[in-house]
Amino acid sequence: MTMNYMMYSRSHFVKGMELMVLLICYRLYGKATEDSVAYALVMGSTWFLVGSWLFDQFFFNPSGFEWQKIVDDWDDWNKWISSRS
Repeated sequence: MTMNYMMYSRSHFVKGMELMVLLICYRLYGKATEDSVAYALVMGSTWFLVGSWLFDQFFFNPSGFEWQKIVDDWDDWNKWISSRS
């Protein structure tokens, strides 16, 4: 499963995190008419994109609902994320 994270990371996970940070910064410092329908549609669809980029790898994993595999994947992911290579 570590290979899955490594291949998925650059194309989806990193971009999802970057977009999430940008959305949070825009919400904090941006000037927009928040009561407009266009603002709600754009922000809602963009947050949906962020959520799908970050969490779809878990939803579409056929072994995603076996508890022991979840624990093993979590351990592998933590080892991978903390490694420097």
